[in-house]
Amino acid sequence: MASFSRTPNDDVVEKRPVGILTRTVIKSPVVRWLLHARLRRKGLNDLVFVGEDVVHVKQVCGDGHLEQIATKADFDARIRAAKIFSIGSEPSDEDILVKTEDGASTKRSTSAPLDLLVLTLDNNDLVFLYLVESGGSVHFVQQACPMPKFDCVLYQPGEHLAVDPHARALAVAANEREVVLYSAKTAQRIKTELSTGYRHWCPVSAQRPLQVEGIIQHMEFLIPPSDDEDHVILLLIVIDQGKTKAIWIEWYFTSDLHRARVHPGQPLDTARTVSGLLIPLRNAAFMIVSGSDVRLWKNLLSGSASGTTLGALEAEPRNSGDSPRQPVWASWCRPRRSRAASRDKDHLYLVREDGLVFLVHAMSESLTSSSAGHFECHVGTAFASLGDTDEPDILAVAGDMSAGRVVSIGHWPNPRVSDLSYGDTMKMDLIETIPNWASATDLITTTTRSPQGRSSRTTQSGAGMLVTSGRQPYGSITELRYGLEARLCAYFPLDGLDSVTGIWVVPVITSGSGRIATGSVLMFFTNPSATRLLSIAEDDDGFEPQELDASKCPALDLTRSTLAVACLPDGRIVQVTTGSVAVTAGLNAHFEDSSKRVCEEHHHILTAVIEPRRSVILTAEQRGDSHFICSVYLPAQGDSDEMTTSADDCHICEGTRALVGVPTAIAAAPIPSGVLAVVGTTDGHLSVFEIGRDNSIHGVCRTTMPRSQDVPTVCDYLVLQQSNDSASILATCALRDGRLHSVIIEPVSGGSYRCGDNHTVDFGSTAVKLVQVPNNRSQACAMSGADTCLLSWDGRDVYSLVISNMWISDKERPELAQGPVVACTQMPQADALAFPELADYLVMVSGDEIFITSIQTSPTTVPRQVPVSGTPNRLLYAEQQRCFVVASTKTAIRSFPTPSSRPEERRQIWPAIDFIPARSDKPTFTYDLQPGQRVHALLEWSFRLDESKSYSFVLVGGTRIRSDGSQGGFVTFLQPINRSWEVVDVKVQDGSRGIRKFDAPVYALALWDELTYVVCYGQYIMLYRFLVKERRWVEVCAPYRLASPGVFVTVAAPLIYVSTMADSLVTLELRLCQTVNNDRDAGADGRLPKLVPVSMGPQAHECLSHLILQPNTPDALALLSTKNGRIIGLTSPSHTSDARPRRHSADILFEARLPRSLTRVRQSDVRPKWKPASPPGVLTDNLIGTAPDGTLVGLALLDGKLWRRLFWLQRLCEWSEHLSPHSFQTPAYDATDVGYIRDERALPIGLSTANEQGDEIVLRTMNSGPEDMHINGDILACILQPGGAEKLRHIIERTAEREDWIGEWVGDHLGAEMAVVDEVVELLQTVLDRWV
Repeated sequence: MASFSRTPNDDVVEKRPVGILTRTVIKSPVVRWLLHARLRRKGLNDLVFVGEDVVHVKQVCGDGHLEQIATKADFDARIRAAKIFSIGSEPSDEDILVKTEDGASTKRSTSAPLDLLVLTLDNNDLVFLYLVESGGSVHFVQQACPMPKFDCVLYQPGEHLAVDPHARALAVAANEREVVLYSAKTAQRIKTELSTGYRHWCPVSAQRPLQVEGIIQHMEFLIPPSDDEDHVILLLIVIDQGKTKAIWIEWYFTSDLHRARVHPGQPLDTARTVSGLLIPLRNAAFMIVSGSDVRLWKNLLSGSASGTTLGALEAEPRNSGDSPRQPVWASWCRPRRSRAASRDKDHLYLVREDGLVFLVHAMSESLTSSSAGHFECHVGTAFASLGDTDEPDILAVAGDMSAGRVVSIGHWPNPRVSDLSYGDTMKMDLIETIPNWASATDLITTTTRSPQGRSSRTTQSGAGMLVTSGRQPYGSITELRYGLEARLCAYFPLDGLDSVTGIWVVPVITSGSGRIATGSVLMFFTNPSATRLLSIAEDDDGFEPQELDASKCPALDLTRSTLAVACLPDGRIVQVTTGSVAVTAGLNAHFEDSSKRVCEEHHHILTAVIEPRRSVILTAEQRGDSHFICSVYLPAQGDSDEMTTSADDCHICEGTRALVGVPTAIAAAPIPSGVLAVVGTTDGHLSVFEIGRDNSIHGVCRTTMPRSQDVPTVCDYLVLQQSNDSASILATCALRDGRLHSVIIEPVSGGSYRCGDNHTVDFGSTAVKLVQVPNNRSQACAMSGADTCLLSWDGRDVYSLVISNMWISDKERPELAQGPVVACTQMPQADALAFPELADYLVMVSGDEIFITSIQTSPTTVPRQVPVSGTPNRLLYAEQQRCFVVASTKTAIRSFPTPSSRPEERRQIWPAIDFIPARSDKPTFTYDLQPGQRVHALLEWSFRLDESKSYSFVLVGGTRIRSDGSQGGFVTFLQPINRSWEVVDVKVQDGSRGIRKFDAPVYALALWDELTYVVCYGQYIMLYRFLVKERRWVEVCAPYRLASPGVFVTVAAPLIYVSTMADSLVTLELRLCQTVNNDRDAGADGRLPKLVPVSMGPQAHECLSHLILQPNTPDALALLSTKNGRIIGLTSPSHTSDARPRRHSADILFEARLPRSLTRVRQSDVRPKWKPASPPGVLTDNLIGTAPDGTLVGLALLDGKLWRRLFWLQRLCEWSEHLSPHSFQTPAYDATDVGYIRDERALPIGLSTANEQGDEIVLRTMNSGPEDMHINGDILACILQPGGAEKLRHIIERTAEREDWIGEWVGDHLGAEMAVVDEVVELLQTVLDRWV
């Protein structure tokens, strides 16, 4: 990394540009609204997740599970409010009853959606969205309507959004005063515009701005009476002059919007607390919930609303110590009911912020309520009902600083009569969890070592990312994993799985398997010496596994290791072991449907594969000193022309062909003429053969695998992948050195094949195992150590193999740690199973458990959450203890003795330290600190007393309350007691060795060397050294006073870097500067060290943390994260021997303005090994940061040449109406004179520029010079969407048509710009895929 070069006296002589690229790697899990909608077409239920600046749409499947459909994150603005605008009528009771046998509606679906998503953005746009399905993909269609703009943010409409229940109007309101009414077009007209693809479609026909007095709390449209449906009534609850008032605006839809009448505010005699919820009810009535009080208001249309107290919704909170106040009702939803059931009452679900759910029935004069269960999470405003009238109530809630839930209340339709009681029927059942790992106040990256299984052997996993998450009682540390989620559907333990090397699952299709029921499955487990067999059938209690011994399945061979198992189309089971080939219709051997070939003496089957669709068995065998590939075609039962049998044994006719080298792996794939087989041998070659139906074997081609250190590489496993879009076949072999080698086998004229391009990637540190996915020929599974991945191939070329991590998740066990997967296979298809819900699921063997999982189609974040005892805020991985140390805050109600007989209960807050072994699922020990203390810093410190004895401590720094009530600081030394790599206790030293007190809070700790630590307390920084012989700590130097408290400190001796609360980054150096007579505190030459300032930031940045790259080198650079969402690159001084160092101000190299602040920035290579190497121009790309809302941001540093190209590419994206639909009219850089007075400076232009001093053009911007160096990867990512290259070409052509100097330059260089589009897109694909 070359940011600048220096002269020998440390003067900067040349400054080279360094750019920074940021990209959101993992989006925030925080959800503000959950909305049930039908954004595509009738019959498809969607759940819309609306976050701060992103929208996710997930489909609600038949069992209530959610599947990802689409994501939109290009708003370039914050979402202020969200609602659903329905343009499709609710089904009538008759429509609900008219169903086909499979449950689908008999009505035709139209191309127009039934609902639109409505958003208000802080760029003053009112946006309508829906989804369109085309070509197997789903994309958003949007239309934006500008809202009136106001100078004062309090008067800017958009904070409140309401939609009329009959979709006749919308309303948008500000925090105060301003309201905008929108009249909607008829539903039929909107559908016509959408169906015909009208470009300028818009649901809005007219608008009218209005003003009301007061601060607007709530705004909703009321439900008009059934005999007055043309009436439109908008209700606003405002606070005016300290009173809560109701203001309503009414008009008739058939009249003009400008006839809307604003009624003066009517005071509401509500409770003394601020109203929490406004709920519209039938007949223009409404309900207001204030605290636990519920009040019904009606007769609003008569001119004066009358209120009635219906009662109180009260229940004791589960965790009374969480807050000094009672929990409030946070949100509500209306479950779908038939019109008959809703005729006389309103059905509502109310959820409290602690997770309690009430089912409420509101009648005209009364209210009934009952507890519906508990979500077991904190709740905010995101709450929705998803169920239909003929289904149980499905409720979804997005947790607030805790994982959310999707639950069902009631039973699914079942033809069998249920004998459950009403209480059991209406019990809340968990369907799945909605991940949430906010708020993330700390981040660590670590490579953990942990024992696996029951042995004491330790294994090392890849680099992981862990953050602190949640709040008590749902606090946790979260391991952020990205890939394909493998949802656990069933699992069962089985002893002795540690030696398993392979697994196969076949269905029982015929009735010749004794007591094994048809439709159940058989699981074969093989180890190096034998085979185990399990039968799995479904009963009333779930899935019942039963192990079968050899006496119960004489037709099979369980005495040898199995190489391949498959089920033929006619139901026969084929098993190939190291010494036999068995074909049978059942577990018992019968003359008419069973056959077995046993190898002769000195003959062995080395590897085998079965191609069931062609009924062909291929084996690679050793016969004496020779090796052969053998082919056996199995005709269907009844056709005995090609098979000869005897009474004792069956001999199956076969074709053979000699092999060169010892075979190690074999794979097969069906082709039009028969079967294509590929064999890997120890001489480093892959041989391709074509097998005909007459068992003839013809050589096709032969290719060489890559060598390892001039030694032939051994292929242990081999798979052939096929795509429906290509006639080619991809052969992928797992090499023993941990690499994957792929070769394209292409068809040529004459019906033959040839070996084409090849490609090799690094995959694991150990040997790789490959398994074909039986029911999807384009996929395979790869396993190596802790990595378990899905290989997917789209048929394009050898480079289009996609490798995706698979992570097992369990809704019942979010703390589940995924160990190494040693074997996997796939469940049979649905038509062969008695339990089709498990069809095509992936079966994995890990540890002593068998997992049956459903693999999701899209990669996502799969968090693993380990609970802690409180609300975590600091996290440390203690390498010596092999455990995580978590500091959290606990609250509880405690009883204290009083002079009276009744104890006093008081709420107390205190910190706790949890010790969690790596890969464990819970803390093994918790150490409680004193009430009133707070932890800010954790540090591991260990030292070796001699060669045989070492000590390990955890230093805890924080705030304490002094006797006079002021704040002080402390550092506590905890010595963990470790047994079998589990901390079972801690020891705190007495006196100054155990607890050191300071006059100000301790905010940061760092190690200087093995015996010295640095502490930042208040505005001071200090070093302490441990005297081993005297067993005590002494001060190393005089305290150094900072301009503001230091909140984060790191050391690269002799330099100390301190992020301060208000004065940027301060760099100090420890130097000898004066002579003293006290040898106890002086160095060997009698000089006392002193902290000397070396460098300071040029501006008063409010810092959160920093990261020093390449410290103590001429290329050192500091990354500084600030509270206002900035990432700043500063020059960093290197160590100099100058006795009188000069204090100077650091230079700002770049500045990135992010939508959220990063609390921590770390440098760690969390990128998988199979990702390509960094492209030229990327200086550093292993940087990640986390924000409090759980967002994970990847950072990369760029050289000047690459920055110039990406700078211009980002400008093209920002100016495009298609790629930046919400911000193209207000770009950060432009050449026009429109807008406010802005700076002008020369900036790069062109994608084809080949050097750092390329062409430049004058652009106008409000950004500062260092901000020019920021490349926003989230904007560039739109180029990587399908059709991105064509869109970029179109944008370049449109840019050449501009009538300014930008258009003139692009027009002159149009050919060169168009020629590099594909190169730029390929470069961008690599640059933006660097982190997970």
